Amino acid sequence: MAIYHCSTKTVNRSSGRTAVASSAYRAGEKLKDERTGLTHDFTKK
Repeated sequence: MAIYHCSTKTVNRSSGRTAVASSAYRAGEKLKDERTGLTHDFTKK
Protein backbone atom coordinates (compact mmCIF):
# COMPACT_ATOMS: atom_id res chain seq x y z
CA MET A 1 0.00 0.00 0.00
CA ALA A 2 1.45 3.37 -1.02
CA ILE A 3 1.40 6.27 1.40
CA TYR A 4 1.21 9.72 -0.14
CA HIS A 5 2.13 13.06 1.39
CA CYS A 6 1.15 16.50 0.13
CA SER A 7 2.49 19.78 1.51
CA THR A 8 1.46 23.25 0.36
CA LYS A 9 2.78 26.69 1.19
CA THR A 10 1.73 30.14 0.07
CA VAL A 11 3.99 32.37 -2.04
CA ASN A 12 4.07 35.96 -0.82
CA ARG A 13 5.09 38.71 -3.22
CA SER A 14 6.15 40.81 -0.23
CA SER A 15 9.02 38.38 0.36
CA GLY A 16 10.38 39.15 -3.12
CA ARG A 17 9.31 36.03 -5.02
CA THR A 18 6.43 35.68 -7.41
CA ALA A 19 4.41 32.56 -8.07
CA VAL A 20 5.98 32.38 -11.54
CA ALA A 21 9.52 32.59 -10.14
CA SER A 22 8.76 29.91 -7.56
CA SER A 23 7.20 27.64 -10.19
CA ALA A 24 10.15 28.09 -12.55
CA TYR A 25 12.57 27.24 -9.73
CA ARG A 26 10.73 24.09 -8.68
CA ALA A 27 10.28 22.87 -12.26
CA GLY A 28 13.77 23.86 -13.45
CA GLU A 29 12.20 25.72 -16.36
CA LYS A 30 12.34 29.10 -18.05
CA LEU A 31 9.11 31.02 -17.47
CA LYS A 32 8.07 34.58 -18.26
CA ASP A 33 6.01 36.59 -15.78
CA GLU A 34 3.44 38.44 -17.89
CA ARG A 35 2.61 40.82 -15.02
CA THR A 36 6.17 42.11 -14.56
CA GLY A 37 7.69 41.17 -17.92
CA LEU A 38 10.60 39.39 -16.20
CA THR A 39 11.91 36.03 -17.38
CA HIS A 40 12.92 33.53 -14.72
CA ASP A 41 15.41 30.97 -16.06
CA PHE A 42 16.25 28.02 -13.83
CA THR A 43 17.09 25.55 -16.61
CA LYS A 44 20.66 25.13 -15.29
CA LYS A 45 19.51 24.28 -11.77
